Amino acid sequence: MTGPRVAVLGAGGRAGAAVTRKLLADGYSVTALVRSSARHPWLTASGVAVVEGDATDPGDVARAVADADAVVNAVTPFSAPPASFDGFDESFYERVLGGILAAARSPAVRIVTVGLFANLQLPDGRAVSANPGIFPDFLAPFARAHAREHAVLSQADPSPDWLIVTPPAGLSSDAAGTSPYTLTDSVVDPESLGATLSYETLAAAVADEIVRPTVRRRQVLVLPST
Repeated sequence: MTGPRVAVLGAGGRAGAAVTRKLLADGYSVTALVRSSARHPWLTASGVAVVEGDATDPGDVARAVADADAVVNAVTPFSAPPASFDGFDESFYERVLGGILAAARSPAVRIVTVGLFANLQLPDGRAVSANPGIFPDFLAPFARAHAREHAVLSQADPSPDWLIVTPPAGLSSDAAGTSPYTLTDSVVDPESLGATLSYETLAAAVADEIVRPTVRRRQVLVLPST
């Protein structure tokens, strides 16, 4: 099978690993950017080209995406919410995407980034992050950091081909297997945010949008089909 060469940043994390496995299963060539190849031996064993580096370092990102037709940003600064966000750099995702945009060989390179549901819009016009009943106040710095993704991508010149694919709050490693899904507008029903979604289904949505794009230059929510 021929198809796009895909760079996956954060391929060692749960979302990034799921996306990488999906792309490999579909027969595509993958380059993975991870901090340590020794921590993820399955990548090399699976035929992935591994680049060791820091996703916030433009030079490391450039090495990973140099020949890519598409880039998946599945990077996260931590695997679980920290006890405190004191000292957290809210420019984290802005710097990651800035490196991708600078290194992409053309504006036609498809960029799909995994977003945060806190930055979706409620029917009353507020962001989900503005409703403490849905999104805890202490996580606000994380929401603000993710919110910069949309600004960086939408304001880039020349305009890139991008999409923010956002799982619901119910994204869970306990959910197994790939299920049918739908992509919905960024204005969401609060009740839908609790929907259970597997990492495999999230990965299918990301991989599908890499190979067969249906939505461009927007943020969308992935939900299981009913």
